[in-house]
Amino acid sequence: MANANTNHDRGSEPDPKPSTTSSDKKPLGLGLIGCGSFGLFCLDNYSRMDSVKLQAVADVRPQVARDFGKDFSLKSFTDPAELIAMEQVDIVHIATPPSSHYDLVLQAIKAGKHVLCEKPLAMNVAQGDEMLAAAQAKNSVLVVNFILRHNAVTRAVKTVIDSGVLGQVLAGRLTNCAGDSSLGQEHWFWDKKLSGGIFIEHGVHFFDLYRHWLGDAEVLSAHTETRPGTSQEDRVMCTLRHECGAVVSHYHGFDQPSLIDRTDHRLVCELGDIYVDGWIPLAATIDAVVDDEGAEQLIACCAGAEVTVVENYTGQQRQVMGRGEMRFVTKRLRIKFCPETDKQEIYSASVRDLLADQIAYIHDRTHRRAITETNGRDAVAWAQKAVELSQ
Repeated sequence: MANANTNHDRGSEPDPKPSTTSSDKKPLGLGLIGCGSFGLFCLDNYSRMDSVKLQAVADVRPQVARDFGKDFSLKSFTDPAELIAMEQVDIVHIATPPSSHYDLVLQAIKAGKHVLCEKPLAMNVAQGDEMLAAAQAKNSVLVVNFILRHNAVTRAVKTVIDSGVLGQVLAGRLTNCAGDSSLGQEHWFWDKKLSGGIFIEHGVHFFDLYRHWLGDAEVLSAHTETRPGTSQEDRVMCTLRHECGAVVSHYHGFDQPSLIDRTDHRLVCELGDIYVDGWIPLAATIDAVVDDEGAEQLIACCAGAEVTVVENYTGQQRQVMGRGEMRFVTKRLRIKFCPETDKQEIYSASVRDLLADQIAYIHDRTHRRAITETNGRDAVAWAQKAVELSQ
């Protein structure tokens, strides 16, 4: 069985809730390389933060670069090296296709910049290791924009798992039905030399999320499917076994109309299930049998949630056998945790919080971040192993 060879201690992971409020620290200058739709989304959110000052944008498409610069009143370049060379730029956000990350990250790091890189960090582990070594030598921050860790639903699920109130997580299932309406046949996404394929370009988000929830893992198996009549690999699936004993299946399909793209998670525990809705997690539902103390713990983990007592147990019903162990339960609960219903605002807050968390660390190296340098590298390690096993 293949191991991602990580040094992850799930119990020591922080669960920060960073603030985007103003501080007495000097704002850090930020430059964006890659002026696509997500770059526009990020710049709009960064412009609302007191801890960062937008400085410049760069894109190999001259008109796109000029338009972005004009929209945000920033300098614009077609050569990323000119942006990286700017003294006013402290942080470089790289939002270009995956195959370009290695060269651009190394350029920025060698220039003494901090780097926020879109997923994946690199096309393979060897590249990732070299990039991290360069960042360490320069004492630079180099993190991947894994926004799923900066989400109230994600945090609540982790709190429930870590509390142990539902017992061990035994199994999990991620079903990611992504839209391909904007991904024409000539889009770089389908070219594995540019994207790395779905496991590397997209799957790393979810490998990191499940590592956050369940700890380190080994990839047991993987498989891919090609769209009939084309060379487009549009469906991939793999199975991982986490250090806590949970066996989790991942399915990603880029074959849906964008109007109905959807993602859901199910975590099967000894005393119930945790369901999560949305690739940007919007809600979690917990269905469980617990005793009174366990009920209080669950409710505390999901403050403000809607709580329904499905059934109260009496007499002999309270003594139940499960997984070879006699358990005492008093009720079946259904908890619906939906702290915010506006998907775009959740998405926006995650983007701002992630950058604020990294800026706090740049100012104070004792600050504990939700995402560190190794997260991006280790997610690529799992993705690379999945690619190898699928061939």
